[in-house]
Amino acid sequence: MTSASSVNSSVMQPKMRNKGFFRAQYAQSLIGLPASAASIGILGAMRKVSAISKEDAAQLTRAARKGLRDSGLYEKGVRIYKMNEVPFNTLKNPIGILNLMFKNDRKDKKALNAIGNELKSNKLLQRFLNSKLFEGSLIDKNELIKTQSKAQGIMFKLGTNACYLPNANKIITPNKSLQTSVFHEMGHALNNNGGVILKSLQKMRGVAATIPATILLISLLNKRKTTDETNKNDSVIQKGADFVKRNAGKLTALAFLPMVAEEGIASLRGQGIAKNLVKDGSLTKELFKKVKLTNLGGFSSYVFAATIAVATTKFAIFVKDKIQARYEAKKMAKFEAKNNK
Repeated sequence: MTSASSVNSSVMQPKMRNKGFFRAQYAQSLIGLPASAASIGILGAMRKVSAISKEDAAQLTRAARKGLRDSGLYEKGVRIYKMNEVPFNTLKNPIGILNLMFKNDRKDKKALNAIGNELKSNKLLQRFLNSKLFEGSLIDKNELIKTQSKAQGIMFKLGTNACYLPNANKIITPNKSLQTSVFHEMGHALNNNGGVILKSLQKMRGVAATIPATILLISLLNKRKTTDETNKNDSVIQKGADFVKRNAGKLTALAFLPMVAEEGIASLRGQGIAKNLVKDGSLTKELFKKVKLTNLGGFSSYVFAATIAVATTKFAIFVKDKIQARYEAKKMAKFEAKNNK
């Protein structure tokens, strides 16, 4: 039989709704704007540091090719492709963007093919392309891959990125900016073509793209505040949600750890290749300094991104809890006033 006290305790507790979900997300986006500007600043600094003369570029190209062979990467199929860089004012009008995506450039062909092969190895994309939904669209698969390759190639055309494509096993850099990052990308290639641990670490990089958003979503959907006490009768799901919310900052940092660690290891291994080239005279000490500075800038950008993700996640939860606490206080005050009449 239910006691009167337990009935009264349940009656005397108003039902609370989840508040502040959207405002907390907005707050996170707002505080992230200065961080985005800072990221652009880091990229700008990297572009300046990596700026080299035509003579140095020619030497760097020869040294990188030698580095591929000396490291054994060439035998494993790794190649370096460059895309012809275009000025930023190309993006001033829609026609400029369309030209980047659809105009054929023979010099970019190998790089675009590599991007296309990387896309073809994407299991999620392949599932979509083989689905009935896509079949009904009457779009040619090969044309779609080509268009997507050119869309992704824009960042290389604008000189804003260099990368190693793990599935295609190819390195792509712009032909003007960020050329000194080629050894860092060779470090990624060494990781991908090396032992199980480093290869697994590289595959875990995708965690940083999905898990932090999931952590934030769980935290904001949980109306219980981080300061609320744990109830022994809570379900496993509620306990899990509470744990995620209370440790959101730490969990977000852990999600970024594989990516940051792999980036650091890639820089060190790539610099090792470059250092050996300095010893045999294939690379000047001045160029090696630029390689190290470019690597430092790149690594700093990843550490910065992880730090910002942790800070904005914690801030969003703080805002959410403040709104929730204010709402609950008002609701309880109204409830008590009504029952005391």
